[in-house]
Amino acid sequence: MAEPWIRTDECDAREFRNTLGSFLTGVTVVATYDANGAGSAFTANSFTSVSLDPPLILVCLGKSYTSIDNFLNCEKFSVSFLGEPQRDLSSAFASRDPEVKGPAIASLVGDDCPYVEGSLTVLICERHNVVDAGDHIILIGRVERFTAGESQPLGFYRGAYVGIGPDVREIEQLRDPLIVGGILSHGGKVLLCRQPGSETWDVPSTKLASGERHGAALHRRFRELDVEIGASVPYSLFQEPGEKSTTFYFWVQTEEEPETGTVGEAESALFDAEDEPWTLVHGELKQAMIKRFFDEMAIGRFGVYFDMMEDGGVVALGDKLHSWQDWNASTLSAQKKPRSGG
Repeated sequence: MAEPWIRTDECDAREFRNTLGSFLTGVTVVATYDANGAGSAFTANSFTSVSLDPPLILVCLGKSYTSIDNFLNCEKFSVSFLGEPQRDLSSAFASRDPEVKGPAIASLVGDDCPYVEGSLTVLICERHNVVDAGDHIILIGRVERFTAGESQPLGFYRGAYVGIGPDVREIEQLRDPLIVGGILSHGGKVLLCRQPGSETWDVPSTKLASGERHGAALHRRFRELDVEIGASVPYSLFQEPGEKSTTFYFWVQTEEEPETGTVGEAESALFDAEDEPWTLVHGELKQAMIKRFFDEMAIGRFGVYFDMMEDGGVVALGDKLHSWQDWNASTLSAQKKPRSGG
């Protein structure tokens, strides 16, 4: 039986990235000081050794990384191998939210070069060479000194953290992560995004990190597009044919019209029904979901879709979103009302 090969010129960047995620890696934090002595750091799993003599290693960072110049021009940088207890710290260094990443940057230690204290291993490197490689930069460092501790390493596999130790059951029991996304509508239009150079648009979505609440994940994803969202209501839960991940989409609210354009690594735009945006995205069920949203928006009647074994089902949404306190209070009040006999 022939392998189901997928051509890279016929798939989007996300599908290729997900495939690369099936290679189990460790997790590192790469750090340096900028010209003003402020720390700069990012989480990376694209690390490898290059040479023993001389002692060379490399890491890769995207060209869209806002602080890339600090690493292109630095004299020294560090690579900290994270241990299993440092999952939250890894997520903090990977965040684009200043309120999340700021405290992580402030926790860096080191005089001539910052690094993550308490790491499994730390390499202090002199910048040896920089190589241009597509949408990334390969930063090659010559290891000047290193320190190694005792801990269980932190692994990364298919978009999720895993612990790696004598007991490998966590890896064996790993399930594909839940993807959460948000349908944002404003003025009869829906917001979609895409990677630069891609012809395929998508509903803003992200993989739910270990221990992360869906609301935080949605806010994180939309902030990457410079969009602030408010309440979110469940709208559609399904699994695309041929895909392992389950996707949970929410109808998200915003008070102001979102700004569109290119922000960081993504481009966003608003589409109305005449644009037929459901034809611009990949995935049969996702296309049907966007089409359904426009149909329901036209008549002002919405429902929540749930994927089932042979077909899908829809539960009608009520009049508006109520806070839990208000809903609970009204429910208790209704329960206390006397029932008429009969």
